[in-house]
Amino acid sequence: MKDELKKLLENVSDTYYDFVEGALIEAKKDESYAEKLIDYLKNNPDATTSEIIKYETEEIFGIKPIS
Repeated sequence: MKDELKKLLENVSDTYYDFVEGALIEAKKDESYAEKLIDYLKNNPDATTSEIIKYETEEIFGIKPIS
């Protein structure tokens, strides 16, 4: 699963090293995080790092922005 996630993260159009490494560290701690992120990346292949981080924050970690 880690290899699949890493490949998907590295293929994001505006990816960067810390983005990939941060996600892999979270995935190592929580397998359900990895599964959710893989599903998101497969369903949103054109997502940018900002969109992915927004998804992680709101949908995986449950942190909603202050309005």
